[in-house]
Amino acid sequence: MKKGFLKIVAGLMAGMLLLGGCDALPKGSDGPREVPTTITADFTKGENKGGNWVTYGDCKVTLKDGKAVVTERSASNTGVAVPCPDYRGNTVVTSAQATTENGSLTLSMRYEIFGNVTYVNIAAGIPNESGVVDITGKIEIPANAENALIYLEANDVRDYTVSSFEVSIDGEFNDLTNVPVESLEDPTKTASLSAAYADYFKFGVASPATVMTNTNDGFKKLILTQFNSVTPENELKPENVLDAKTTLADPAKYNECPAVHFDAAKPILDFCKENGISMRGHTLVWHSQTPSWFFYENYDVNGQLASRDLMLTRMENYIDTVINWCETNYPGVIYAWDVCNECIDDGGGIRQSYWTQTIGEDFVEKAFEFARKHAPANVELFYNDYNEYQTSKQDDIINLLKPIAAAGNIDGMGMQSHINSGLNVDNYVAAAKRYADELGVVIHITELDVQAPKSVNPMYDQGVYMKKLFSAIIEADKAGVPIECVTVWGLTDDMSWKSATKPLLFYGNLSPKPAYEGVMCAVNGGDVQKPADYVEPVSDTTPFVEDYEDQKFTGGPRYSSVQKIVEGGYESDYCLQNSEGYAEYDGYSIDVSQYAGHVIHVSFAIKSKADVCKCTADIDGTWPNIAEVQTGTDEWVLGEGDFEVEEGATLTIYFESSDMSPFFLDNVEIKAMN
Repeated sequence: MKKGFLKIVAGLMAGMLLLGGCDALPKGSDGPREVPTTITADFTKGENKGGNWVTYGDCKVTLKDGKAVVTERSASNTGVAVPCPDYRGNTVVTSAQATTENGSLTLSMRYEIFGNVTYVNIAAGIPNESGVVDITGKIEIPANAENALIYLEANDVRDYTVSSFEVSIDGEFNDLTNVPVESLEDPTKTASLSAAYADYFKFGVASPATVMTNTNDGFKKLILTQFNSVTPENELKPENVLDAKTTLADPAKYNECPAVHFDAAKPILDFCKENGISMRGHTLVWHSQTPSWFFYENYDVNGQLASRDLMLTRMENYIDTVINWCETNYPGVIYAWDVCNECIDDGGGIRQSYWTQTIGEDFVEKAFEFARKHAPANVELFYNDYNEYQTSKQDDIINLLKPIAAAGNIDGMGMQSHINSGLNVDNYVAAAKRYADELGVVIHITELDVQAPKSVNPMYDQGVYMKKLFSAIIEADKAGVPIECVTVWGLTDDMSWKSATKPLLFYGNLSPKPAYEGVMCAVNGGDVQKPADYVEPVSDTTPFVEDYEDQKFTGGPRYSSVQKIVEGGYESDYCLQNSEGYAEYDGYSIDVSQYAGHVIHVSFAIKSKADVCKCTADIDGTWPNIAEVQTGTDEWVLGEGDFEVEEGATLTIYFESSDMSPFFLDNVEIKAMN
């Protein structure tokens, strides 16, 4: 996924949900009640004793000097959480300050949708020289969400100490506390995607195991009606398979082969076996969602990293155990494995991780060697990655996989495809063809979701794009590109890890979206129907101007960046600060779709400690620069550039820095030149 960032792990919080909230939200009254618009964790009070916080997952929380000290963390997604169940249907701002030796901390949200669990990353931060992390982020909680809470996780299992944690309503409070969630529609009345595409490829979906254990069977019916391949969202990732409690209790016994269990995966494996649905196993080797203790001598994160020989032994034993347990207990269910996931760095080359630190950069080759050795002959082995359609990343992936392909140890390339409607479909299918031709592999589109554009008709425009995309995929398949499966990453918009962008084919109530209609039009013919409330787009060439003197801004975050108005503007009192996020491209984004068909001129003032700052058009796969300026000092620098917005395009531009340093922006002007 675009942010190797997802630490979304299922199955840890079932008991905790009985808490239901915090003492500030009184229960047991039939009449109106006061719902606070801010919830602040009070670490002078114990859990469930008016402190408005709870322990999240398997860890220990000790209160000291008004702070929460989190220790004994067996998984990276454990820590403290602030429940906010009455904030459904609202956008919230959440912030936290903590001290840690972990490489980063992330604010994430967990909620239930009709009994299904969804996890969404909100914002991340890295420690300063003193180990202090300040994080602020904004997130929309779906109206159908129940038992929402926001928790603090880390990229490692080291301790952290929280000094502040708060969740507040952004804007006017939309009180849905006495409003029931909407009812679900019958999914069996919707024509089947897998049937429609039977002549081309499998049509799959990623699902959490909570769908299979849910007493509400509408979601299971949606899978059975629409899809013939299933990918577990998290249940077969190492963090859910490695048995921390057993392994850490006797590290000598499990030194070369850590204990494993499949409690999280069994419900989804049972479902697929009972219903004759094929499964993609996801994933065996990954830098994320693999606990760091796995890489240490005696599994002690305070000790030394394990030797290359020991880690090769652990890797082979883990791969062997997982593949063969699944095959023994569920023969023939898993038809493909993602052996390695996201091993190319965004900046190029091999991603540095515990795998490279312990084994070296040939760990990918060794993983595929072991998988080929232990997997059944009829199970296909895949490499899986995001931004896989970028030319530079294609080069790195192909260079990585060529010796593996030459050795006969890989069968397929998994194109994740977390994209937006700015992606050129011709370039996308050209990437698929290149992988197939140069590596001699088949293609699976493994994690497809497409952000709805920021336009006046977002659902309709998304549907039109989906028809265009799938028409191109069908034509590529007809032309001989061996596309064997297309999997969408999630059942409904509300259950998506990118729920705010409405990226999937079905609404939260299980009804089909125009995006679904677009996919069906691609195979059956016809056009996506315009909705009754369709708004004719109007070209508006009014100049866009922001100087922040009114302390307001109309753009927003790209991914998990955070914007706020601060003092010290360019020849004025105020400017916009962009900070936080997971990567340098997490910046400040502005919709320029109203300038479709025009050349725009963009000018701005910017400063940052980063060496370079850019204004970039958000076009997946190319991301063309509109302007690039040399920064790196405390001085303001002026930048400007021109860009042609194509007719009919839905487009945003964004400002970014060359590293994770904050940047300050002022006097932004966008105007049409023709």
